[in-house]
Amino acid sequence: MTDEEHDSGVAYLNLEEGAVVAPPQGPVPARESRGSGPARTLLMGSSEHPRPEVAAGQPAVRGLIPGQVVAERYRVERWLGSGGSAMVHEVTDLPTGAHLALKVLSVPGADASQIARFRQEVEHARGLDHPNIVRVHDVGVDGDRHFLTTELLVGMDLKRRLMGPRPTLAEALRWLTHAAAALEHAHGRGVLHRDVKPGNLFLTKPGILKLMDFGLAKSTHVAGVTAQGAVLGTPEYMAPEQISGAHPVSPATDLYSLGVVAYELLTGQLPFRHPQPVPLMFLHVQQQPTPPRTLNPSLPEPFERVVLKLMQKHPEQRYPDAAALRGDLARLWPLALPPKAVSR
Repeated sequence: MTDEEHDSGVAYLNLEEGAVVAPPQGPVPARESRGSGPARTLLMGSSEHPRPEVAAGQPAVRGLIPGQVVAERYRVERWLGSGGSAMVHEVTDLPTGAHLALKVLSVPGADASQIARFRQEVEHARGLDHPNIVRVHDVGVDGDRHFLTTELLVGMDLKRRLMGPRPTLAEALRWLTHAAAALEHAHGRGVLHRDVKPGNLFLTKPGILKLMDFGLAKSTHVAGVTAQGAVLGTPEYMAPEQISGAHPVSPATDLYSLGVVAYELLTGQLPFRHPQPVPLMFLHVQQQPTPPRTLNPSLPEPFERVVLKLMQKHPEQRYPDAAALRGDLARLWPLALPPKAVSR
């Protein structure tokens, strides 16, 4: 993948090296097709801008320094990364000694809806307890800082991983299975993620994929704060109904976005590309994707069938739920493993 196709500069904690890989400090070219606003918020994901306190054209944001204590509880250990609206630090929870990630809203003069959406992230995730979903612990205010804490993830997000060699079929299948399991758990508890994309799928060192960043989530038990008529999401991964409003958002909406991720994993490129966000979004509504096997002839045909079913334009033509998707993914394992592994 080229840097023009994907944002670069993911900051992540690598305990083997005992260091944090920081985003590049030079100027970053603008990318018109990226999502905006809350769609950029990350737990420990990509940083497409310089740190907020030095971003061009923005007022200085008061950052955190090692040793500083937030809310009389969380001692800052190190800076981990930043997104368009948040900074993330590793902290120690002083009462328990646990190491956590502290996400701080860093938008200068954030309005009430931004603050409400930020705080709502923990409310959406509070009832979710699954090994493939990042655990959100706490939300609070410390002076003028709005923060939430999550489990500390060690590894990198899928967006950064896709900048390297194309994953093997087994890797792609494992990651998609983990993502489907996460969505099955969330949907079963009335939570729609609405922003499934590589930047919100984190690969831990042990190889576990975790769904993160519920900043755009919609659930049956949390009042929403989205303005009527607003289109929220990331254009490269948005389902047709998110764009056109022809159908209500539903679990099938998240499955479509996961289908785009699957397409990217298995072909090495996005199904639709355009330098401007609005035309890009309408490609999802109006245009059929190029069949994955056209781009990757070695891809087994059953993999292609799964991807194209996930990316059907009409929600009712996709999988009925994430559990059905997991069932089809399980049947693909003989095609993804080497013959010796299958025969064991």
